[in-house]
Amino acid sequence: MLFHPAAYSSGNDFTEDVLGQPVADSIDEYREDLERKGRDDKHVSETIRLVRKALSKCGCAALADLQRGEDSIETENSIEKYLASRRKSGVSPRTVNADLAAIRSFCRWLKRKKRLTADPTANLQSLDESVDRRRTRRALTDDEALRLFKTTLESDHVFRGLSGRDRAMLYMVAQRSGLRRGELLSLTPRSFKLDREPPTVRVEAGASKHRKEDLLPLPADVAKELSAYLKGKQRSKPIWPGTWWEESAEMFRVDLAAAEIPITDEDGTVLDFHGQRTTFITGLARAGVLPAKAQKLARHSNINLTMQAYTHLQVDELASAVESLPSLRGDKKSVKGEDNDNSRVTDPELDRVIEVWLSITREARDAIAAIIAAPASKQTNE
Repeated sequence: MLFHPAAYSSGNDFTEDVLGQPVADSIDEYREDLERKGRDDKHVSETIRLVRKALSKCGCAALADLQRGEDSIETENSIEKYLASRRKSGVSPRTVNADLAAIRSFCRWLKRKKRLTADPTANLQSLDESVDRRRTRRALTDDEALRLFKTTLESDHVFRGLSGRDRAMLYMVAQRSGLRRGELLSLTPRSFKLDREPPTVRVEAGASKHRKEDLLPLPADVAKELSAYLKGKQRSKPIWPGTWWEESAEMFRVDLAAAEIPITDEDGTVLDFHGQRTTFITGLARAGVLPAKAQKLARHSNINLTMQAYTHLQVDELASAVESLPSLRGDKKSVKGEDNDNSRVTDPELDRVIEVWLSITREARDAIAAIIAAPASKQTNE
């Protein structure tokens, strides 16, 4: 979007000097303004990240590149084309709308500050999120998780300062703790207590999604790998520093491709960076962990979120039941996994929980979730 002098009149307070100012300077001031207004730290950081990324991709270096007069011509780097390219790449309408909301809020701020005469996002419409919901994430299989770890560990590719080993360890912690991207970004060697029983990782309240400090257990094999990896690293410095988090989706796609793991399967479910949290929760379900414990480990405020992983697993569980039916050909059928020492041992209690959960109403689920979430002392008093 190019600056057109014809868009201005002698009565305007705007000058070409103002429009020549770097966009980056205004973004910094916008951040300060949001912080002064008491906006949530995470909201501010995410908004600024989206604005910087979008305007960088659009090639907007000066405010003039954002100005839009009546005769403006759309360029290859326009906001509209950027959002369209995001949608075409496969991101959800919800994500595209979040991009638009961030850019629009910044442009409206610029207009209020009399740095633009018009809002370049004024005519852009939000997408209908109900038409195409976020693609369903799937969990990595055990084989895929192992292949991804080994391939990335041996990779010579460096992504925004992270070596193959750095990324492999990052993925391992994500898949075995359920930590989110922002939480992983905040970790330092001090966050880990690997010589204790059990080994733990601590997430500070400022980095946690629910703004509370979290102390989570880690598997012994993960603790062993981390102990070797963290040797020599400064105790108070971030383990995975830099700007990788801005392009975590692309980073993950590159490593999936190297491991020959398809991003989208035949059912349309997808793998993405945040999906490693799905891998963690689904892994708990596969291991027979009861939903109430899984909810605490996932740090979900509502057990309905946790139960989604258990519900998705239900088809696999039912498959073993129908396999027990006699063959119509009269052949003796072997039970799947009976000769496999690594087959999952089902927990009858867990199976019953899932069966009942699927049969009750949403109101009943919400009531149960409220009881589980209530403090133990309150439950005792009642």
